[in-house]
Amino acid sequence: MVIGLTALSVAAVCCAALWLLAPAIFERGLAAQAASEGPRPAATPRAGGGVRFDFAAAEAPALAALLAGEDPGDIALVLSRMPGEAAAALLAALPAETRAAAALALAEPRRADMALLRAMKDELENRLYGASGGPAEAAALLKALPYGERKAVLEKVLAADAERGADLRALVPLDEDLLNLGEADFGALAAAVPPERMGPFIPALPDKLRGKVRAAYEGKAAAALEKRTPDGPYGKKEAEASLGEFMELFERLAEKGIVARPRPKAKAAPAQAAAAVKAKDDWG
Repeated sequence: MVIGLTALSVAAVCCAALWLLAPAIFERGLAAQAASEGPRPAATPRAGGGVRFDFAAAEAPALAALLAGEDPGDIALVLSRMPGEAAAALLAALPAETRAAAALALAEPRRADMALLRAMKDELENRLYGASGGPAEAAALLKALPYGERKAVLEKVLAADAERGADLRALVPLDEDLLNLGEADFGALAAAVPPERMGPFIPALPDKLRGKVRAAYEGKAAAALEKRTPDGPYGKKEAEASLGEFMELFERLAEKGIVARPRPKAKAAPAQAAAAVKAKDDWG
């Protein structure tokens, strides 16, 4: 009986010790687990709920230009409501002084007015995305048309409004524009395009342009070009398709800087031409 009482006493003491040491043992266990997993990354601050400015990092330069003259506190509001990567890109795109002022304003907590945030978001989105169209967009659509249709549309555009159509026309090179280029550009064209690649285009080129292209190839290259040139002329549709491919090739070379980008010659308006004649008459 004495032995049994002694065993019970020892068990009670052990249980009490474990109960007292349990928090410390649990804490040490968590510490060991954390050490084995390595340091955890710091939590990224998140903006509160409500209005979010879902701009992309690629839009940061345009957004910075819109916000450059705004109050730093308002810029801080925009930053706090943007995704982390986009907010960092916007902060980096701001001018140095504006960046510092916006960072300082962001560091100070501020109660956000939801109505103000919605108004700011609507204004920024309207200024970023409100405009549509433009010469570049119209030019991209025109270049998707077959070459003959592209030329026909441009002629109608210029006939309808020469002044407004000039910007569009400058972005859509046509075969006659290549005649404005010098011998160096045609030499670069011949060096970049082998005779076997150029030969099939030759029958589709207008006479003057054909002569300039042929003159750019010399010696064995010229002989190879003539050998690769088809004998008979193309039909209308086939010629237009081949000419369109040639112009696409030329534009790719211009984008790489191998040849100059062709520009149309500016045509004097009738009123300007009349004024020039009158001025010459006045001076005798």
